[in-house]
Amino acid sequence: MKKSFIYIFFTSLLILMPGCNDMDLFPQDQLGPDNFWKTELDIQSGIAGVYTKLKGGSMDWNRYGLDNITDNSYSWTTWTGIASIQSGSIEATTGGIISGSYKSGYEGVAACNNFMKNYPVAKENAKLSEEKANAYEAEVRFLRAFFYFELVRFYGDIPLYKEAISSVEASKIKQSPASDVYDFIYQDINFAIDHLPNVTYGSGHAVKGSAQALKARIALFQGDWKTVESVTRDLIQSNLFRLADTYQSIFIKREGQSNNPEILFSITYLNPDYRHDAEMVYYYQNEIAPMEDLMKCYEENDTRLKEWYVFTGIGEKSFINPFGEKASTEQAPLTGWVLLKHMDKYRRETYTYTNYDFRTDNDVIVLRYADVYLMYIEAMVEQGNGTTTDALAVKCMNEIRERAGLAPVSSISRDGLRLERRRELAFEGLRHFDLIRWKTAKNVMNSLVTPAGKCTFEDHMYVWPFPLSEMDVNPELDQKPGYK
Repeated sequence: MKKSFIYIFFTSLLILMPGCNDMDLFPQDQLGPDNFWKTELDIQSGIAGVYTKLKGGSMDWNRYGLDNITDNSYSWTTWTGIASIQSGSIEATTGGIISGSYKSGYEGVAACNNFMKNYPVAKENAKLSEEKANAYEAEVRFLRAFFYFELVRFYGDIPLYKEAISSVEASKIKQSPASDVYDFIYQDINFAIDHLPNVTYGSGHAVKGSAQALKARIALFQGDWKTVESVTRDLIQSNLFRLADTYQSIFIKREGQSNNPEILFSITYLNPDYRHDAEMVYYYQNEIAPMEDLMKCYEENDTRLKEWYVFTGIGEKSFINPFGEKASTEQAPLTGWVLLKHMDKYRRETYTYTNYDFRTDNDVIVLRYADVYLMYIEAMVEQGNGTTTDALAVKCMNEIRERAGLAPVSSISRDGLRLERRRELAFEGLRHFDLIRWKTAKNVMNSLVTPAGKCTFEDHMYVWPFPLSEMDVNPELDQKPGYK
């Protein structure tokens, strides 16, 4: 299937997933077996509709901004609630990303469940072979696992809807233990691994490697080191993926995202109709301002430091671009650093843009091979009581370091692994979850001072509250301890 497949069927989503309740748990006028779900084309269209649900909350390009709630960066804006969360003010009424992530996660779950409700009839009508039928189902179950994982790692215990629901009353259920949610996630992701095609990624559709990498990330969050080791080792030994030759080719479409050997899963865009605002918001408006604490983590000769960041000085907008010309952003970074990681820095025209001139269709990277390497390394470090000389782990680390222009190592410590994760995966939306799963968020955030002042973090903040708006809709929910 071609990459453009997703976009061909976007229009069908408007037919498949219309007016719903606040969480989009059930479509009230969904097309059913009598007027849809007749052909394989209908099935493909339905799957394309599910993929569009990736563009919401903190799942799409907004995931990069999650670093603004950590020690990596600072945002001068307040509209998403990010600044409040970073400073330590997290309430059920915070809104913004807290309510948006909850809503978009369940909209994704609902889209998957609604597809699965109609799929038995659809695959029978389309006369699919068992192999093809399982492959289509595997895509949707991969996505459902992804949506539920996005939810459970933010909110912990959450409502678990295993099937499509038909009424508002049916949606009013208590939260299930996170362990039950994880059990359901593993059922889906294991099915996806068993039935997705074992090929390189490049179509915008999940492949077996996508599911393996997601399963490893899920196990990593739970500290299940044996599973992380096993899954990542299998993925590495498949030889279907490798580190890209350049960083730009991973994150910038014009530089080579198509069929990039490092990408395992991404959220795809295509100009002119499907684009996003990452370059405008994060570069030109400086809503991600890297902090000095992160900059000090990079060695002076680290290629990533040179490629991904530029220093202007606090309150200064101007810098010299790669063409030797003076460039300027709209907002001056309050930390003195400008983020270029997700910006097409080698396209001269970009520097002439002002607000709303940007037409960004770079795919948003969700899973990539460098993270697979780092997950494997971490599994070996943790099973080695904080250090490892495992040959494959050392090889993986040195490939990452070699691309960054750094000297090789012969052993890896826990601190070394965590430092490398911070440097390599900065501004990909993973730092917050690393601090949460390592249980270091309280110490790190209580030591952090941003341009807005000192931050605070309390124990109950390791999970986010249920948004007050959702508790109004579902009174069966019990609010998280520590939140009102």
